[in-house]
Amino acid sequence: MSTFELDHDDVDALRSDGGIVHLRDLGPADLELLHDLHSRASDRSIYFRYFSENRAGAENYLPRLAAAPGRDHHAIGALSRGRLLGVGVFERVDPHAAEFALLVADDAQHAGIGTLLLEHLVAAARAVGIQRFVGEVLTENNLMLEVVRDLGLVISRTSEQGSTHIEFSLEPADRVVAAIEERERTADVASLDPILRPRTVAVVGAGRRSGSVGHEVLRNILEAGFTGTVYAVNPKHSSVLGVPCVHSVEELPEPVDLVVLAIPGEHVPAVLRAAGERGCRGAVILGAGFGEAGAAGIERQNEALAVARGYGLRLVGPNCIGLLNTDPDIRLDATFAVLSRRPGRLALLAQSGAFGVALLTAADQLGLGVSQFVSIGNKADVGGNDLLLSWYDDPRTRVIGMYLESIGDPRRFARIARRVSRRKPILAVKSGRTDAGRRAGASHTAAAASPEVAIDALFRGSGVLRLRTMGQLLDAARVLTDQPLPVGPRLAIVGNSGGPEILAADAAADAGLLVEPFDEETTTALRAAGLPTQNPIDLGAAAQPETVDQVLRILLASRSVDMVLSVFTGIAVTDAADIRDAVVAAAATADKTTVAVEVGAPEVTVPVPGRPWSLPFFTFPEPAASALGVAVEYARLRARPEWTPARPADVDRAAARELVRVAVASGAGWLTPEQVDRLLHHYGITTCPQRLVADADSAVAAASEFGYPVALKLGEAGLHKSDIGGVRLGLADEAAVRAAVAELNVIRGGSTETLLLQAMQAPGTELIVGAVHDAQFGPLVMLGAGGVLTEVLGDRRFALAPVSEADADDLISSLRSSRLLDGYRGAPAASRTAVRDVVIRVAALVEDLPQIAELDLNPVVCRGDEVVAVDARIRVALPPYHPDPLVRQLRAPRAR
Repeated sequence: MSTFELDHDDVDALRSDGGIVHLRDLGPADLELLHDLHSRASDRSIYFRYFSENRAGAENYLPRLAAAPGRDHHAIGALSRGRLLGVGVFERVDPHAAEFALLVADDAQHAGIGTLLLEHLVAAARAVGIQRFVGEVLTENNLMLEVVRDLGLVISRTSEQGSTHIEFSLEPADRVVAAIEERERTADVASLDPILRPRTVAVVGAGRRSGSVGHEVLRNILEAGFTGTVYAVNPKHSSVLGVPCVHSVEELPEPVDLVVLAIPGEHVPAVLRAAGERGCRGAVILGAGFGEAGAAGIERQNEALAVARGYGLRLVGPNCIGLLNTDPDIRLDATFAVLSRRPGRLALLAQSGAFGVALLTAADQLGLGVSQFVSIGNKADVGGNDLLLSWYDDPRTRVIGMYLESIGDPRRFARIARRVSRRKPILAVKSGRTDAGRRAGASHTAAAASPEVAIDALFRGSGVLRLRTMGQLLDAARVLTDQPLPVGPRLAIVGNSGGPEILAADAAADAGLLVEPFDEETTTALRAAGLPTQNPIDLGAAAQPETVDQVLRILLASRSVDMVLSVFTGIAVTDAADIRDAVVAAAATADKTTVAVEVGAPEVTVPVPGRPWSLPFFTFPEPAASALGVAVEYARLRARPEWTPARPADVDRAAARELVRVAVASGAGWLTPEQVDRLLHHYGITTCPQRLVADADSAVAAASEFGYPVALKLGEAGLHKSDIGGVRLGLADEAAVRAAVAELNVIRGGSTETLLLQAMQAPGTELIVGAVHDAQFGPLVMLGAGGVLTEVLGDRRFALAPVSEADADDLISSLRSSRLLDGYRGAPAASRTAVRDVVIRVAALVEDLPQIAELDLNPVVCRGDEVVAVDARIRVALPPYHPDPLVRQLRAPRAR
């Protein structure tokens, strides 16, 4: 199976209106469903599909339509509650092209089903080597033409005698990805509206006993002042907390948007089924005993999800504490915890309910309010990806905070987070940072690619700002929600005590901020006012509010200052409240990032008069400086060009695919040096001249052709040759070559493997460029210090493939050893652009060929514009399955 081949036996997806359809392959057993679909289709739909109103002709085609799917024929159906709503099919017409067609039931048109079917058809066709679709469409069939246009594909059209011939490539171009992302976001927002912004809510299991889950949920909904209608469901009571009860979900007087299930887990599937029959649209499952409770719990969770999907319900949970929306038009607290309901601009997601409660409590104490809070628990359905899409356009959310224990679909997360983070900062705390899960691998890259490394690469590549603690998340959120975004890293520090100011400067340096001398204009203004001119500015213990106001106004107006951090310590000769008022008043004079510290005082947030933001006050300078560093990092990320995967030129993908296909089919594992050399050349990666030699005579002949000096190595694939003494370098003449052959023959014993002779490379900076296919994250690319220093220095960075040019540049600049590329201490300089090109080509290689399990280019010698892979190893294998990140589908049931 190709890495992105779809398993259509169990794929649910969202329609444009937020409803759920089930997509699966169709085969001979579905002939009756196809007959039913065609019988319900109008004459006009039959005419558009078959170019004739002759239904007999359509019926004659159905056995072919229901044929078993294969490489030349593939039919996909869209179903809802057992009814076939639409079908898409392709039939191969030549090795690289297939004809496609769609039929959607009349009552299901204009809901995005045709677009969904076509998206999945395209992915299935790509998986079997089809490169383009062709089709004949009646010119008056505007709906079909609109479906094709909506994909964002570049279409070739020719019209003649009432029909239009269309052709389009199946390659996922940038405009195609953008169109898919927008459809995904629109559908996801629509599907979550009944949960996050309901107008009617029913609490199932609402009881009279204080402290019980159902009682507390209903009480919180009432106390929060929910603006919609609330119902209680309990067969034992006539009313709870003044809310009349109905005995069952079936008896609800109307279909409700949201049902909150506060009932034992064994009853959940049946109640969900009743809710679906009643027409409810979303559910929150609060109880435990599901996926976290072993095989029986997983089975129950999967059953609940299957029921919900069958009726088109979205689920939050199970094993969660609920959700909160502080929007004054909603005011929903559907949790069973005691939470702050302070409105604000921070949206929070927590996989752990306890962490979520603690986080909201701490935020409230800091004066930090939230727009929405969702406890996702086991995330059987709704997870982080869904909420990111929902909060992308939420006008009340300025910052997104996430506490995560796992990431279900990293490649989809990366795609979504890249888009969201360009509009709003995403702050994440991911538990499980230890390296206990380090993999074992034969290559340097695989050995270094721990799960923690993969998470870091995922977050960094998708613009997510990773914090180590929940406190750091709240600190950064205070600055990002309450202050304008900094335009640069230059920080001015001012205070009344030297010690805290020095600590602030040290913390600023640790956070990547610049505490530099002021420009001449600012220095002159400070000197004219009789103020110190050195950054940090120490006003002395007796500093008065007027002086504080004056110096802050000068700094906030300075062109050499991007941010201001005031650090004041309460001293008897000054009034702390007056100093605070002066800081707030000065902050109102400029649209510049300002943060304050009152050493030892409780943390507060103070509104800035006449401005749409507030001024956060910290207790100590270190957290304040660290939070400013996060804000600067986000400003840098947002200023980068929009992420676009780099696509190298002069690549022979077809030849590379065939080489790898043959190697995998033969069970090759590690490729031979000759295969490696060919594969790298297909992707434009330069290798040094080399030749496999069997004995001393052939080695001498090759050396004479290359020119001395040469290197001789063991030819076995997959070995760390230098570790076993299997490398001889700088062989200057025939005698040296013959002696090296004799020595290596002793090391390899009776092996019949050939030796590898290479032309010696001139000295340069040595790097390692590697890749590994992670079972969860897909292909990861590594760049690091190479040669014998690979393990000694451990200087390496990872990124998810594919990479953009900016990603590759970041990999290079983040290496401690990157200065060597610039000609450190007289060494030959190397082109960073040329290094970037190799990183991009390796990333494209492993993205295009998921069968590449491990790849090491080590060393890669960099000298001037030349970047040459001296030693290369590649292992191929059948890849693990990954969902296609460009195909819209909902989370699959959790495996046992």
